[in-house]
Amino acid sequence: MHFTSFCRLLGLVLCSNALIVYVALDSLRLAVVTTLACSLLLQACYFGRVLFFADVDDL
Repeated sequence: MHFTSFCRLLGLVLCSNALIVYVALDSLRLAVVTTLACSLLLQACYFGRVLFFADVDDL
């Protein structure tokens, strides 16, 4: 996955996550906290993918 695709996917997931949590729980604080947690998880997964699964040919 290219970095631009990752940024688009990250934005889509974070916005949808924040909207769903806010609508379901009606709490702005919980929406912010879960969005930050989701962001950290996605970034850690992307870093792990780049670190462990990158082919030499892709670089």
